Amino acid sequence: MADGRGAGRGILVVDDDARLRESILMLLRDAGYPAVGAANGREALELAERESPRLILLDLMMPVMDGWQFLAERAQHRAAGNAAVVLLSGMAFIRDAPGVAGFLTKPIRTESLLDYAQRFCGDGARREARLSGSGSESRSGSDL
Repeated sequence: MADGRGAGRGILVVDDDARLRESILMLLRDAGYPAVGAANGREALELAERESPRLILLDLMMPVMDGWQFLAERAQHRAAGNAAVVLLSGMAFIRDAPGVAGFLTKPIRTESLLDYAQRFCGDGARREARLSGSGSESRSGSDL
């Protein structure tokens, strides 16, 4: 499994569902994590090269380039550096995939999402957000 260490510091959220993508981005930013979004795998490859994220949250079913194609392209060209990849899907049976660090089933539990962010990006940003009162701790038990 990939561990994501040594990559950049932000999080790349890849999902064609704009409302879900924006909800995840807002949650991560409120928790103090730098985050950017992409609507498909092709956009994600470009952003990953430019942003060097530490964590990629990747939907599997998308137009243009799906999550599986993104993983294959990334592996072939080593795009997105050493970023850890966590799959996002409504299909609960996908548990192990080469080069994938984890899996979140939709609807996504915010606590689980933030646990992955902390695991791969550290909790310094979360701690600062909590101290300033802008954290999202009140949402930690909800679903996205």
